[in-house]
Amino acid sequence: MKLLLCSDFKNVGYKYLNNFFDLTKSHTCLFINYASEDYNLDEEIVYTSSSMQKLQSLGFQVNELKEDYSFNEHIDMIFVRGGNTTKLIYLLRLYNQFDKIKQLVEKGTVYVGESAGSVLAGSDTEWTLRSEPFEVDVKKEFGDRALLGFGFVNKMVFVHCSKYRFPFSGEVEEGKIVRLPNTEFYLDYLKDRKLFSKDTYLTLGNNQVYFQNDNIIKILTYDWSKIETIKK
Repeated sequence: MKLLLCSDFKNVGYKYLNNFFDLTKSHTCLFINYASEDYNLDEEIVYTSSSMQKLQSLGFQVNELKEDYSFNEHIDMIFVRGGNTTKLIYLLRLYNQFDKIKQLVEKGTVYVGESAGSVLAGSDTEWTLRSEPFEVDVKKEFGDRALLGFGFVNKMVFVHCSKYRFPFSGEVEEGKIVRLPNTEFYLDYLKDRKLFSKDTYLTLGNNQVYFQNDNIIKILTYDWSKIETIKK
């Protein structure tokens, strides 16, 4: 399986695509934008556009996933961008596309997840309901297992992590939790489920990626100081 999971694609994640592709050639990308939020449409349009433009600048032919997408075209890479994780799952299930995406990745299509897209690659997404409410009861619509992720990584995937933002700077062992501001939602979820072992979750900071190329699995940390400063 070929996976690239990150919190931040346009600054960090894209730098590792050359491990999967010869970027001197053109490749096809299925762009999944279902997680996008509606509360700030102008900001979302800019964010979505910048992700697409980054992929196009790298030579990808980008096709956006829609309700009536046929899946007849060849797809080299699936890109799932961030936003509301539950909305993302809801629309994939509503349009009967969840299993199709999963099958493509299991057959070798490269999966790139950003934020919510990375969470979806993990084992369970239900924890996101504590910070990202959604108006539809997805379990009621599609069954008790509806909020399970793709399971490409057999752990819950937590994104945008730092010592100031969930999950942890301390240990979570046998229910002993070191709390920091803004962490209670996630820590309480793990404690409720008795998920005290770090084997049950994967944490990614904004400058980190989870990289998997078949049997090669790494957590890569990008040096922020290498990002070029734009001169005015």
